[in-house]
Parts: sequence; structure tokens; C-alpha cells
Amino acid sequence: MDTSKNWKTVSLLVCVFAMVREIRPIEPFFTSFLRSMNFTLDQINEEIYAVGTYSCLVLAVVIFLITDYFRYKPLIIADGIAGILTYALLLGTPSLYRVQMEQVFFGFFYSSEVAFTTYLYAKVDDKQYYQKITSLVKASMLFGRFLSGFIAQTIVSTHLLNEVYLLYISIFSTSFVTLWSLVLPKVEHSLYFHRNKELTLNNKLQQPIGVIIDDNTSNKVNKFKEVKQMLFDDFQSAYKNTYVVKKCFWWIVAVVGNIIVATYIQVLWEDVNQNKIELMNGAVESIHTLCGAAGAYAVGHLSYDWKKFGDIIFTAGTFVLALLLFIIYYCNSLWILYVLYISYGTCYQVLLTITTYDTITSNFSGMCKYKHFNILKMTI
Repeated sequence: MDTSKNWKTVSLLVCVFAMVREIRPIEPFFTSFLRSMNFTLDQINEEIYAVGTYSCLVLAVVIFLITDYFRYKPLIIADGIAGILTYALLLGTPSLYRVQMEQVFFGFFYSSEVAFTTYLYAKVDDKQYYQKITSLVKASMLFGRFLSGFIAQTIVSTHLLNEVYLLYISIFSTSFVTLWSLVLPKVEHSLYFHRNKELTLNNKLQQPIGVIIDDNTSNKVNKFKEVKQMLFDDFQSAYKNTYVVKKCFWWIVAVVGNIIVATYIQVLWEDVNQNKIELMNGAVESIHTLCGAAGAYAVGHLSYDWKKFGDIIFTAGTFVLALLLFIIYYCNSLWILYVLYISYGTCYQVLLTITTYDTITSNFSGMCKYKHFNILKMTI
């Protein structure tokens, strides 16, 4: 297939997957849903959400390593199946143990997002399209989240349907993406374990004369050794630049912090809502997504040397994030909490965009030797 047509076809398939995957209207009201099943806020906070948080942490590392080995598509299919199980386990009147199991599957579902994002770069060989496909997938995900919040708030506010239908729609969406993932084209080559045969042949030709390679007995051992060496080379190449190390450290801490905030903010909203007014979580998540996307888009089109005053900007920006979280902790007004959460999300997306762009465009003169490293840069 022609390259220009190939990247468009693959991008369309992945964008549909990414958008529908995010339409899970139960999420903005997940804490409310659990409370309706007689779980206390303490149980939700300490015994349920904690399981999901640690599952994400452990499974993210595992999935990153096995995604390449299984060549992406099986993990994408497994991602959809995990999504179905995540919400199917909530049907009926689940016990605490069943909800905790649901959180483990959610951890897999959340962590395996890396499978379909890296799948794109494995299918599209021409790097000139990487920027386009990255922006398309991100836009699709954000649009899906917006739709999810809008659908959730419409159902809750109009009372046209029972809240359990939020769960049904979430199951339908994850079922759809599971079926959709089956039509995704297979990946013949991956970044580490299944490299292009031409590259493998070149490596063999570089072997000294007289060296005999027994493919039947040592091929797998050699492959794992090669992968280990490539991972080490990538790590060493990336982090010998202290500027990149500093930015990546900020990125890791910020992303982990944002995941924790997004997970536990609903518990705070429920705790503060003593007057039992109608929650606007879906609308807030929609506005939060739109403001974050608008801020990221605006910053992405600014022509500015972020490296010049980068430390000052990030110090000030990080201080603003910390200040907003400090105020959120002590605030007792639900509406003010909503505004603060939207402000936090917008500021976070702006800083994250600057960090990603600044890191990618930094001087990687010694780091861009490998195609797979270029792809890893795009995925951040």
C-alpha cells in the first residue's frame, strides 16, 4: 500500500478506537455509583482506589515490556477485554472483593494505553507523519473524554435514564473497541523483539569470520541479549543529557500526581457535598478537557525558546499547581472545588505540553541513532 494512504488508514482505525475507548460515562460519577452500592468513602478511598493505583503502577512496567514482544495487536485486544471486565464486574450488587478485582482490571485497561499509541509508530514507517498521527490520536482521545462527560451529565441531570445506564454504555463502548481492534492490521515488525529482517541480516553479516551461529539453540538467547543491549543503549543515550533528565523527572512526577488527583478528586467532591446538591461531575470533566486541550493547543503554537527561561517558568508553574492543590485540600465549597479542578487541569496540560515539546526538540545529537528511540520520544 502507498505510504501516504497507509498512514491515513491506520490513523483512522486507531483514532476511532481511541475516541470510543474514552466514552465511559460511568467514570465522572464512579464514586457516586460505588456509594449507591453502600460502600463508604473510607472504603472507596483506602480499599478500592488504592488497589487501582498500585495496579496501574505495577502493570505499566509489565505491559511496556510485553507489548513489543507480542507485537501490539494482542495487547490492544486484551485492553478491550479488560475494559469489558472492568465494568461487567460492577453489574448487580458486587462485593468489596469483586470491586477490588475490577480495579485490577482497570489498572490493566489504563496501563495498556501504551499498546495502541506505539502500534501507530510501528505501522507507519515514515517518520514525517509521526507529528500528525500523534496529534490526531490525542485529539480523538480528548474528544472522546468530552463526549463521555457530556453524555454522563445529560443522563444524570435530565433523569431520562437510571444511573446504571452509565455502566451499560461503558460496557458497550469497551465491547465495541474490542471488536474494532480485531480489524486492525497486524504488525510484522516491532521495535525490539521483532526487528526488520534486513537489520537482523546486517547484524549477522557483521559477525567475525569463523563465528558459527546456531539459530535453533541460541536464537532466543541472542535475541533477548540484543534487546537488553538496545534498551540499555537507549537509556544511556537518553539520560546522559542532564537537561533531559531534569525534564523527564518533572514529567514523571507531574503525570503520577495528576493520575492520583484525577482518581481521588471525586471522593473529595462527595465528602464536601453535605447538602446533597446535584453533582456536575460530567460537565466539569468536559470543561476540564476542553480547557486543557485549548491551553495545550495555544502553547504548542507559540514560537518561544522555552529553554531560555524554562527553569523560572516551570518553577512558577509547579508552584501554581501546588498552590491550587493546597487550596483544594482545605476548600469546603463544591462549586469552588470545581473551578479549582478545571484551573489545575488547564495549568497541568500547558506545562505538560511545554515539557514534552521542549524535551523532544532538545539537542539529541547522540540520541537519535535508533529509530525505536525516536518513537519512544513521540509517545511521551
